[in-house]
Order: sequence, then C-alpha cells, then structure tokens
Amino acid sequence: MGVSSDLKGWARQHLRGVENLTLPSFTNDMSALDEAGIRWDVRQAKAHGFASTLCAAEQHLSMAEAKRFVEIAVDEAGDDLLVSTTLFRDSLAENYELLTHAAKAGAHTALLGYPTGFMPRSEEEVYDVTRDMCGLADIGIVLYATSNLAFQRFHPSGFPPLLMERIAKIPNVVGVKIGSGDPVFIAECFARCAEHALVNVTMSDWAPITVLRMDQQWIGASCYEMLQSPERPYVVDMFNLLLAGDYQAAVDIYWRIQPLYGLFGQHIMGIMQGFYPWAMFKYYQWCVGGNGGLPRSAGRLFMHQMMGAKMAYRMVGIEPREPDPEFFVGRVNFEAGPPAAGETGFPQAPEGDKGGNAE
Repeated sequence: MGVSSDLKGWARQHLRGVENLTLPSFTNDMSALDEAGIRWDVRQAKAHGFASTLCAAEQHLSMAEAKRFVEIAVDEAGDDLLVSTTLFRDSLAENYELLTHAAKAGAHTALLGYPTGFMPRSEEEVYDVTRDMCGLADIGIVLYATSNLAFQRFHPSGFPPLLMERIAKIPNVVGVKIGSGDPVFIAECFARCAEHALVNVTMSDWAPITVLRMDQQWIGASCYEMLQSPERPYVVDMFNLLLAGDYQAAVDIYWRIQPLYGLFGQHIMGIMQGFYPWAMFKYYQWCVGGNGGLPRSAGRLFMHQMMGAKMAYRMVGIEPREPDPEFFVGRVNFEAGPPAAGETGFPQAPEGDKGGNAE
C-alpha cells in the first residue's frame, strides 16, 4: 500500500470488528520492555477474537522503546491481527518519527493526535500540519477527534466539525475515532465524515445505534477486556451480531454484561478529560488472561478496586485470574520465578551500610 493507493477502500474492506488496546509490559525493575510479556498480550488479543490492536506507544516510553514496542507487536501479530499505534508523543517531530517507523515496521494504521503543547494559531494551521504528517508514510491514518485539545477557541465542540471533515478527505485518512461523549458531536462526526472515512464510537453500548443506523463497522481502540474474556468474548460477539443484522441476539448479550459497564462508567469522566486509568486497564486485562504488570508511573491500585472488578466479572460468568501478586510483576515474570540475588532492580546498599547507622 502507498499513499497514492486506495487506502480508504482497503479500510472499508479490512478494518472491520473490534480493536483492543495493547499496553507495554516492563521488566521487574521497569528499566526495559518485557518482550515476552508484550508478545503474550498480542496473542491474547487474537484469543479474544479482536480484529486489531492499538499499541499505546505514549506510555512513558523513550522513542527507541516506542519503536521496538510496535515492532514486537507487528511481528507477533503476523497475518492474524491488524496493528496500529498511537501518535501522542511530546512533539510533532516525534510524531513524525514514530509514524514513519511504524509504516516501515508493518503497522496497518496510526492513531493521529497532537502534542499537548501544540497551540495552533488557526484551523488552517491544524489542517496544514495534519496534511503534511499524513503525507509522510504509506499507512492508514485514524484521526482522534477529541475535545482534549487546544482547539476549543476555534469551536465549542473542541474539534471544529468543518475542519474534521476536511481532514477526513485526506487520501490516507481512513478513520475517525470519536473521543467525546457529546451526542451532537457524535452526530456531527457521522454526518460530516462517514462519506470519507470510517467513523468510530468506541463506547460499545452505543453500538446497537451506530452499527445498525449509522453503518459503523469497526470499534475501538479501548480496553474491551473489562467486558469479556477469551472464553466469553461478549463484546466481539455482540458487535459481530450487529454487523450481521441480528439485533435481538446482540442486545441479549448487552443485557447479560450490563453489570460490567459499571467498571467503565467509573472511569469515563476521567477518560473524557484525558486521564486514562492505565493501571486498572492492565489489571482488567490480567484478570482475563493478559500478562498484567504495572505500567510506568502508574497510579496506585486499591484493594476495593481489585475486589470490585473481580466481583463484577463473576456476576457475568467470568472467573478472574488469581493471585493478585502475579499482576504486579506480570504473568511472564511471575512464572519465571523470583529474580536472583542482586538482580531485583532495586539499588543495593553500599558495603557497610545495610540499613543501620555505620560507625
């Protein structure tokens, strides 16, 4: 595929189904990527029946680590899973660098965002920057249409609808991911962009409306493991039934898993404000078979959160994984056994200073 090829046509044929989120795993001392753990999670994405996975490459990774993360995911995915990556780096230059690398590594799409320090002077500047970035690589671009940007001074929605429509017409913009729960903004996205790119509401409880009435064919990326397990792939089954036009069977699944939507509900306000509960996402994934392991700079997990998640899973027939200590280091690391003396990653006290007062 190239920028001049029919990437929009490719997307309409192949970008279909549920896209989950792959978070990086780390070694016990947090100093490096845990390749085995990442590969485990990519295999888990296949086991869940996801059609695609998005590498969260902004998760406190150096540029070298972000590039390697994408490479590992693409290699493990093979021909069975589409791979995307986030472009949420700290500068436009870093976004350019990761985008071109992801295309060379074999990623299928990239989710385009803007650095938090990007303060454009006009809508035209936003368009020019976006157009130039899209032209850098032979890869499908998904626009992240969110209100968590510095664009509110151009339009109350946080992302001007006419600007979004112009961007959707760029030849290799294949999708628009809606990062807002405002129903009018969602309606604007479909009305203005659906003719030019695949529009995606990530909230699966919208799917009975957006699939059957708005022709949505792809959903994500999100941590859908909070709603299913490989043995009980509720969201995947519900979405596929909707694509097949079987409304009743799909909503029967929705009502079965409705208690799990409380897990998502407790996070939704923070997510809409740009605060993602990465540690909890990792915990949900571990509960249903993922590698787990804390992300870097993760917030603290509390016992009531973990117990509440497991109780909700059991309410819908999913038996969550045990024991919790495995989660904190990651399944692969835990199964390998405790590290050898001196290899824990913790600083070693100088000789003669073992915690007491040296004389």
